[in-house]
Amino acid sequence: MAALACIAQNDSQQLLDEIVQQEGLEYATEVVIARQFIVRCYESDPLVVTLQYQNEDYGYRSETYNEFDLRLRKHLSLAEESCWQRCADKLIAALPGITKVRRPFIALNLPEKPEIANELVSLECSQTHFRSKEWLKVVADDPKAVKELARYWSQDIFSDREASYMSHENHFGYAACAALLREQGLAAVPRLAMYAHKEDCGSLLVQINHPQVIRTLLLVADKNKPSLQRVAKYSKNFPHATLAALAELRALKAPPARPGYPIIEDKKLPAQQKARDEYWHTLLQTLMASQPQLAEEVMPWLSTQAQAVVNSYLSAPLKPVIDSTDNSCLPEILVSPSWRSKKKMTAPRLDLASLELTPQVYWQPGERERLAATESARYFSTGSFTERMERKSGRVVLQELGLGDDVWLFRNYILPGKLDAARKSLVVQWHYSPRRVEEINNGWHSTEAKSAEQALRSGDVEALINIWENDSYSHYRQEKSVWNLYLLAQLPREMALTFWLRINEKKHLFAGEDYFLSILGLDTLPGLLLAFSHHPKQTFPLILNFGATELALPVARVWRRFAARRDLARQWILQWPEHTATALIPLVFTKPSDNSEAALLALRLLYEQGHGELLQTVANRWQRTDVWPALEQLLKLGPIEIYPARIPKAPDFWHPVMWSRPCLIKNNQPVTDDALEIIGEMLRFTQGGRFYSGLEQLKTFCQPQTLAAFAWDLFTAWQQAGAPAKDNWAFLALSLFGDESTARDLTTQILAWPQEGKSARAVSGLNILTLMNNDMALIQLHHISQRAKSRSLRDNAAEFLQVVAENRGLSQEELADRLVPTLGLDDPQALIFDFGPRQFTVRFDENLNPVIFDQQNVRQKSVPRLRADDDQLKAPEALARLKGLKKDATQVSKNLLPRLETALRTTRRWSLADFHSLFVNHPFTRLVTQRLIWGVYPANEPRRLLNAFRVAAEGEFCNAQDEPIDLPADALIGIAHPLEMAAEMRSEFAQLFADYEIMPPFRQLARRTVLLTPDESASNSLTRWEGKSATVGQLMGMRYKGWESGYEDAFVYDLGAYRLVLKFSPGFNHYSVDSKALMSFRSLRVYRDNKSVTFAELDVFDLSEALSAPDVIFH
Repeated sequence: MAALACIAQNDSQQLLDEIVQQEGLEYATEVVIARQFIVRCYESDPLVVTLQYQNEDYGYRSETYNEFDLRLRKHLSLAEESCWQRCADKLIAALPGITKVRRPFIALNLPEKPEIANELVSLECSQTHFRSKEWLKVVADDPKAVKELARYWSQDIFSDREASYMSHENHFGYAACAALLREQGLAAVPRLAMYAHKEDCGSLLVQINHPQVIRTLLLVADKNKPSLQRVAKYSKNFPHATLAALAELRALKAPPARPGYPIIEDKKLPAQQKARDEYWHTLLQTLMASQPQLAEEVMPWLSTQAQAVVNSYLSAPLKPVIDSTDNSCLPEILVSPSWRSKKKMTAPRLDLASLELTPQVYWQPGERERLAATESARYFSTGSFTERMERKSGRVVLQELGLGDDVWLFRNYILPGKLDAARKSLVVQWHYSPRRVEEINNGWHSTEAKSAEQALRSGDVEALINIWENDSYSHYRQEKSVWNLYLLAQLPREMALTFWLRINEKKHLFAGEDYFLSILGLDTLPGLLLAFSHHPKQTFPLILNFGATELALPVARVWRRFAARRDLARQWILQWPEHTATALIPLVFTKPSDNSEAALLALRLLYEQGHGELLQTVANRWQRTDVWPALEQLLKLGPIEIYPARIPKAPDFWHPVMWSRPCLIKNNQPVTDDALEIIGEMLRFTQGGRFYSGLEQLKTFCQPQTLAAFAWDLFTAWQQAGAPAKDNWAFLALSLFGDESTARDLTTQILAWPQEGKSARAVSGLNILTLMNNDMALIQLHHISQRAKSRSLRDNAAEFLQVVAENRGLSQEELADRLVPTLGLDDPQALIFDFGPRQFTVRFDENLNPVIFDQQNVRQKSVPRLRADDDQLKAPEALARLKGLKKDATQVSKNLLPRLETALRTTRRWSLADFHSLFVNHPFTRLVTQRLIWGVYPANEPRRLLNAFRVAAEGEFCNAQDEPIDLPADALIGIAHPLEMAAEMRSEFAQLFADYEIMPPFRQLARRTVLLTPDESASNSLTRWEGKSATVGQLMGMRYKGWESGYEDAFVYDLGAYRLVLKFSPGFNHYSVDSKALMSFRSLRVYRDNKSVTFAELDVFDLSEALSAPDVIFH
């Protein structure tokens, strides 16, 4: 029976239940024991099943237990005493013969005998890591054994299936946690600490009201967003336990480290501990302020030290309730908002039937041709589908459709049509075995392939869909399969459309949808509507081509609620105004709901954009006299009257009396508590990234810095509550109220978020910087695009900057030029920092770093600290400004100097007007401008140097002889390259710089230059570094000189239409870099249109800049 169960691959609980029912528990126990000695080796094609004895070094699956075997535990728990004893005797008797890694299973089935588990903890197995010991945490009870088991975690026994390292094996998380808690009680909580941030374990712990449980949840709260949300939920449901745990943690001199993985690096530990301590402090402070009676009720539970902590909070001065600010100074919106004082004007209820309007499709000229010319479209449209089946075989076509077990291979080689040419690279680069490559070339090799081929030939869409969902590989794929719509488009039209509809009804993934829709047109609309609901991000750009009344409401919902796709929604509404009006006008006059509000917002957009006549025309189609007047009245409502019908409820983290409070400009008084609640209501009106217009009024009455501080405290509270998505308005408030300080602080968090697994939040942060509408925010955005460790974050920041640049009619480089701040150099008072009895001034050194001097003109080694005799009001403000200046200067110099050197390398030019405004007259950039040699170039020949000059301290332009010169009005200005200047001119400028003690910000005159010999110029391959080697670290350093690491054994350098390719051997893996590994130079060639050409075609200056980096490392 054990062998048959193994052969059948039936590991279900139901099978063991049947065996128990028919043969009895003792027989079932013998079957389970026998299975511990059997290993199943299974190959699918041809079908081969081999049974053999277990051995100690068998793979990881021998350390993971399945549902069939574990079901025995349930039956044993229900057995009569005598039967249980006989079964237990059988299990204990079998224990010595069972392979060591399977023995914890026996202990797991005998929780009544914990001594077995305790003894197994000390058992060693040299052939494996013995990961299965982790199961013993459920039953072991000896303290030493439990402590030893803490280092076993990799099986993730107590975690949910999706989060588990062994996701396809372990899915007992919730049941394992429940069993441990039921059998061990509170002693189980420390054992679960390393799993408490995972869903199954955390969701169970959050239901237990005990300080020890919330203590564990608090220790792992910073691991992920759900953990923070669980703490917020727990503190709301069980405030007494939360307060007790927080007080005890705050009373410890050294709180315990965060349990489990990932382990925090030592250098990051102080920052993590500081952030955690601030979080605990805020949580405790909020609890005690919102529920004052808690302290007295919890005090008897606490230790003496924890009681002292609570008393310190009780004795701290409370923030006063402010209920009487002079209302004459408050804006009307904070005194008597319309949603509180009167009933909102709503649309009358009109019963309007739906009108039909013929759907339309429109593609931009040349768009369909462009889609048809893509590599994938051309590859899969060669010949008819029937011809392809005959030419390539059904199995190969099935594999091309997307059926198979290797989704990565499908996306990267099959879908682009590159598989035929990729056989060698699969073996060499991706380490596929030759046998596996042969299998791939023969097509889909599943046991279902034959029936799938029959279904495809007969046009049985339903059968093929069922095979797709239930083939033998479907349970093991880590990634869902993808339908190839390029190929499906070649099917007979009706069959292709049926496929498209069923694919979307089943919510399957697909690729090539743009080409598919361009071929089959309006007939794809039913499937497109489903696709838009399941995959909106993927399909939204495509529905812009389709005008249909069925699409109007889904698009209007997006326009109302989703800021990320708001621009696309706006584009669709304005592109298809008649379809929008026809579909949405009846919804406006239905019962107030999300749909009616979305419909009205979309119609209001059309009205504001000049489509009033069209709206009236469509409204009159109902042939009623009351439709257009009622609609027009709604469309003409003022912005202040546009707010949701239902006032959203304040979230649990909303405690504005604990935060910095906005103050009025007129009298410097803080707003009242009631006004804070009104501000919160207005913020919660935010939908789809649109703020309620009353908030703009608020900005005109309140001090900007106090609004920024309020918004930051709100954002912090939102983060500490786990950043709930439904309350994202708390994050967006930074874009409305944030100032320069906000931009700096937010940038610090954005740079850290990708390392914390919060990449999506980091991208949202970039969007907020873009929306802040101040130059400091854009400076920070540019800094992120240049300096972020995360490549994707750098790319996203560059995309946001590109949008800003396009809106201003600039390139990214031109925008960056204009984002250099003055850092106070245009205001003498801005660089004086008054601490009261002490004063400090700031100057900038040759590297643009700020240098601090005291009143005696003595240079300070670091930023001064506050002293007791400093002015208590002036000093903190001056210190904050000084720290901000130092941070800004560091960021600007890190970006400005490399950007100018890149301008030299890429021969960038500026008009004379831009040169004056950006370099000569700019108070900060001028510090660098005066230390460089600039060139004058004719506008029609930007590569020909006319003259060179420097900018003197008085602002004069002086040549190599230090004589003043005038610059032609139509000339271009650039940073002069040493190869452009004659040797005599270089020598004269070098002497001038030495005489005036001018230190260039980077190598200019002394720049490394590389000139080719005539033979090398006439060649297409450079061999001067043959036999030379460089380390991987040196090669990676070339990325800062314009080179890119495109391949494992090559770096590339782009020069317009040309590309230099530097080859080396043996190559290295970019995901596991050994910086000291040696790489030998192989070749350096230049290509144009993928064809090798000679170096003589390249500009000598460009080539010198490109070759200077390899010349250094291979010299």
